[in-house]
Amino acid sequence: MSQTTITLFGATGKIGIEVLQLLSDAKVSTRAVTRNIQKAVSLPYINWVEADMNDPVSLEPTIDAGQCLFLLSPMSEHMVRQQINVIEVARRKAAAHIVKLSSGAVDVNASQPIARAHGQIEAALHHSDLNWTMLRPNGFMQNWLGELAHTVRHERTIYETTGDGKRAFIDLRDIAAVAYTILTQPREHRHKAYFLTGGEAVSYRQLASCIARTIGQPVTYIDLEPDQARQRMAQKGMPSWLIDTVLAYAQEQRNGQADVVSDAVPLILAKPARTMEAFIAEHARQFV
Repeated sequence: MSQTTITLFGATGKIGIEVLQLLSDAKVSTRAVTRNIQKAVSLPYINWVEADMNDPVSLEPTIDAGQCLFLLSPMSEHMVRQQINVIEVARRKAAAHIVKLSSGAVDVNASQPIARAHGQIEAALHHSDLNWTMLRPNGFMQNWLGELAHTVRHERTIYETTGDGKRAFIDLRDIAAVAYTILTQPREHRHKAYFLTGGEAVSYRQLASCIARTIGQPVTYIDLEPDQARQRMAQKGMPSWLIDTVLAYAQEQRNGQADVVSDAVPLILAKPARTMEAFIAEHARQFV
């Protein structure tokens, strides 16, 4: 694989950068695609190119015959068209394999827009005659470092609308390691879909307790009604489609549908997935 260039889309995002770092460390020649070359991060063996996933013509030079591709784009209302543009170019250029970062919730008939979007993209891959692997993560630990960490720092409070429902959150670095493994050893992962989780399912009440133990201060969990959560998100300027998506994921967790732990990460990586306790300990300063 060291002689074959991998092309990575979504290269400047949190997962993309982690995958690039692993490929660079392993001296794998990789093409990293970004819409804004100013965001490129200099790494050995990584060649940055500028292209727009909304523009199929700009994608043509980014894909070569026989390549493995990592397919990721930001969550948006344009995600389906963007990723299908890549799939169509990859099919024409005879790419070898696409590793798609999908979602734990995938359904072409879903009312929830992101689950429906990923379902449509996966369906396009199924009908493309390309080799593929789907990665379906079940919620990211790194999301705790945004608004949640902010309210812990300033109010010692976590606001969610999930009741005591649990989700098996996963560290993005484990997702990146799985992606790296498949990109560099694709043959055994052809036409497989992996549901990716951490090693345990946890509730936000348990997360609040874990943070409290780690920082040595009480942290309160407040379970909002969905309408309250919608109002908070709207006040922060979130678009309605994204609010609907967040609330749908929250309802899934509240109902117990996200309380599923997969063994895919330890099977692929031959080591356990990172834990909530280890993640919070590593990032403790962001909650103080």
